[in-house]
Amino acid sequence: MSQVNEALEGLIQAIWEGEEYKRYQEIRAKVHEQPELEQKIHAFRKKNYEVQNRANERVLYDQVDGLEREGIEFRKDPLVNEYLNAELGICRLFQRINWELVQNMDFDLGFVID
Repeated sequence: MSQVNEALEGLIQAIWEGEEYKRYQEIRAKVHEQPELEQKIHAFRKKNYEVQNRANERVLYDQVDGLEREGIEFRKDPLVNEYLNAELGICRLFQRINWELVQNMDFDLGFVID
């Protein structure tokens, strides 16, 4: 096995054993016990994804504003809030891993970062 593959397996194992991932899995299991709530969370996340990937900036502003208002109300449910925060923690972990890889490699991404 190559050194990169071994390191990747080690990274995956470290993520599995990390607090962020354990917390996310624990809360995810609680949400999964409530299929109706789980469906609402997935619908909210899908809407959020779709809004973030729209091109029309003027429409985007209105949609983001509406989504934020909806999110404030939706997050009043402690389990929803806990789940979305745990998911955000995992996403930030992945972003940090990606950022560190890009920053420490001699790879020209100037056209993307500038």
